[in-house]
Amino acid sequence: MPSINKATRFEAIKVHTGADRVISLKVKDGEKVKSNIGLLDPRLFSGENKLHATIDGQTSLWSLHYDSGILPQQLRQKFTGFSKLMSFVTDYFARRNIEVKEVFDA
Repeated sequence: MPSINKATRFEAIKVHTGADRVISLKVKDGEKVKSNIGLLDPRLFSGENKLHATIDGQTSLWSLHYDSGILPQQLRQKFTGFSKLMSFVTDYFARRNIEVKEVFDA
């Protein structure tokens, strides 16, 4: 059985503690993006535009916004926790053949 260095084992675990986190998206392999109202910015997949999850210091509620552009109405919500936000975002984009590639602190 190979030995695993503790540092190597924990490098894959990322703890996000920032108040502003970027959610990176990608189109599912072999699929086309589904958008019934055309508000999905194609720059989200190239990295030119980013989807941010930020927490309000006053209310402790999480919300989403783009660097530039209009956020679809369904994403203009407030969430009580980051895990609830990510669950909603993952489901929302999965219905549009998009998956969350990674999340990192801005």
